Amino acid sequence: MNKVIKYIQEARERAKRRKSPWNLILIPLTIVGFGFSSFIQFKILWSIHVIIYPNHSGRLSEFWREGLSFSAFISSFLLAMPIFFSSLALGMMIANLLAWCILPARKIFDKEAQGIRGASFNEAMKGLGKIAIYLVPICFILGLIGAVTLKSLR
Repeated sequence: MNKVIKYIQEARERAKRRKSPWNLILIPLTIVGFGFSSFIQFKILWSIHVIIYPNHSGRLSEFWREGLSFSAFISSFLLAMPIFFSSLALGMMIANLLAWCILPARKIFDKEAQGIRGASFNEAMKGLGKIAIYLVPICFILGLIGAVTLKSLR
């Protein structure tokens, strides 16, 4: 846990050096990365769920509807909510990668990162990767538990 707190504190320090308007593109790119990651992870978990419960095939519209029983709520919560956390790290990695592909932005980001530990593209991706390497499997396992235990959509 101390590593996460340390990473957040260092990220705040790195953020202070960001002065260019190019940094604003990271916001929509992170949203896009988060949405893409969430969508893919949910589709994977829902596909696993449908393999286990084939009678739920084609019934995604019934997922998390009004009148849900407590046990179905817990299972659906486990299937859906951990994706939010793993998608944060993956979304930021996707945003960094997409922003890196924009040459003018990359030049500005590289210039702003000079002399600041952990601010370069490679170091930022390595830091996010260290978080994702733990977070994604844990969240996937929790989602898998939800997918396996969601016996009823009601």
